[in-house]
Amino acid sequence: MRIIKFFTKTLFLFLLLFAVFSFAQTTIKITYYTGPTQNYTIDTSGKLYFSGSNLLVKTTNTASDVSIPTNIIRKITFSSTVLATQEIGTNKDQIRLYPNPSTDFIRISSDKKEALKVKIYSAEGKLVLNGTYNPNDDINISSFREGFYLVQVNNTTLKLIKK
Repeated sequence: MRIIKFFTKTLFLFLLLFAVFSFAQTTIKITYYTGPTQNYTIDTSGKLYFSGSNLLVKTTNTASDVSIPTNIIRKITFSSTVLATQEIGTNKDQIRLYPNPSTDFIRISSDKKEALKVKIYSAEGKLVLNGTYNPNDDINISSFREGFYLVQVNNTTLKLIKK
């Protein structure tokens, strides 16, 4: 009798997990600088990627891309029945990158006065700069191609546009 109960509970748990993973979808919530938000439900066959200075959202493998200029996005939040909610882009240390857009150099300021670990990635995901800088140091980006970059400073990610 105990074996049957154990088997039944195990089978139920397995079927529940199978259902959750089989039908898992991720919802992204785009918050714009102007205040409004927009939700997209991404199927397992869909994708989210960058092209130039745009965020492209493809909800399924057959859906058309939705193109959103990155300069109007304030925050992206991901949620899923499996993953709960994870916020991307929390800026607890008030890290600021300026001037943005920029041509030759950038500076990064922070409420904390400690050294900043900086990694800059191209839109293709390639690491193009890695170093430690003091707040407000000049960071030379003159050799970068024009385009969109992600700047990771400690645990915060910021957008950079190279002109």
